[in-house]
Amino acid sequence: MDFENVTHVQKAQARVGAVLSGAWRLDALIGLGGMAAVYAATHRSGQRVAIKLLHPERARDKVDRARFLREKAIVNTVNHPGVAAVLADDVTEDGSPFLVMELLEGETLLQRWKAQKGPLPPAEVLALSEQILEVLAAAHENGVVHRDLKPDNIFLTREHGVKILDFGIARLRVPSSQTSLAGLRAMGTPAYMPPEQARARWDLVDARTDIWALGATMFSLLTNRYVQDAPTVNELFFLRMTCPIPSLARIQPSMHPAVVRVVDRALEFSQADRWPDARSMLAAVREAQAAVGLAPPSRATLVPPSRATVAPPSRATIAPPSRSAIAPLPRSTVAPPPPRGALAPSSRDVRDVGALEARPPSGRAQTQTRPSRTSGISSPASLATVPRAISTIPRAP
Repeated sequence: MDFENVTHVQKAQARVGAVLSGAWRLDALIGLGGMAAVYAATHRSGQRVAIKLLHPERARDKVDRARFLREKAIVNTVNHPGVAAVLADDVTEDGSPFLVMELLEGETLLQRWKAQKGPLPPAEVLALSEQILEVLAAAHENGVVHRDLKPDNIFLTREHGVKILDFGIARLRVPSSQTSLAGLRAMGTPAYMPPEQARARWDLVDARTDIWALGATMFSLLTNRYVQDAPTVNELFFLRMTCPIPSLARIQPSMHPAVVRVVDRALEFSQADRWPDARSMLAAVREAQAAVGLAPPSRATLVPPSRATVAPPSRATIAPPSRSAIAPLPRSTVAPPPPRGALAPSSRDVRDVGALEARPPSGRAQTQTRPSRTSGISSPASLATVPRAISTIPRAP
C-alpha cells in the first residue's frame, strides 16, 4: 500500500509489531489519515480486530483527542449494522488513545471505483446508494450527521453489504467564525462538502449536508469526474461557496432522467431545495432503480466515455423535468483518475471538480443566498500540485 506522506508512513509503520496495553499486537498498517492510523491487529486471545490509533501529535491536542474518543459514543448511538462497530477504547503507554473496531473484509468504494477505471454502471450506483441511505436515515433519526461522507468512507464488504466508516467529525460543533484552512480541513472533505459546510456555517449543517455529499459521490461515480475543479484549495472553496453544480444530464446526456432527478436534487445549492431527508431520497432512488431496470442499456453503459474528454451535449439535448433548459456545456478536460497507489485518504481530504453554472432560483425560503448565474473559474483539471501538508487530495480513478 502506497502513501504520499513518507514521514507519516514511516512513523506509522514503526508501530507495526508493537503490543498496545499488553493485549493488542499491531500486525499491519492498513490505513493512514491526517488524524489517525488504522492497523489490522490481534488480541492475545486470538481475536482479529482493527485498531484506530490517534497520531501522537494529535493526542496532545485536547480538542482532537476528545473528538477522536467521541466516535465510539456516536457509533453506539446510531446502532445500525451498516456502521463499523467500535468494540472498545484504550490509551497506549505514550498517551495516544486508540479504538478497537471490527476488522472488515472487502474494499472501500474508492477502491472499487479505481478498479473500474471509469464510470460505474447506474444500476450499481443506485444499489449502493440505497444501502447508504438506509444507514444515513438511521443516523439522522438518532441525531447524528456524518459530515464527511465520501467514497473512501464507504466500505463494501465481501457479503455485498455497505458499512459507513469514520464518524470522527460527526455531530461536532465549532464556532461559526472559524474560517482557517486547518479548521475546514479538519471538519470535512471539500470534494464532497456542500456550500454551507464550505462556509463553516456549522449552525446550518444538518441531514441535508449528508444528502449533498451522497449526491456528489453519486455524481462522481456516474461520470468519473468531480463536481467542481480549481487549481488551488482557496479557489475550490470559493467555487463551492458561490457556484451551483451543473446538472448530471449535461455531463452524461444519456443518463436516465430518473437518475438525473435523484442526483440533481441532492446537489441543489440551497438546502431547502434538496431532498428533505434520507428517506425521501431513498424512495426516489428505489423509483430510479425500477426505471433503470426497465430501460434498455445505454451506449454510455456499454462503452464508457473517453477518460480524456467529455463530449458536450447538443443544443437539442433536453434537460431533466425538474430543471429549466440549460446552455450546452463547454468542452473541458475531465479530471484524471488517481494513481493506483493512492490510498483511500482520511477525513481531512481535499478534492477537485469541473465547470459550473447556476441553477434557476426555486422561490422558496432559504437560509442562504443563491448565487447569480456564473461561468465559474477556468482552471487545470487537477489539484495534485497542492502540498500534502495543507491537506490530502483524493484522486479519482
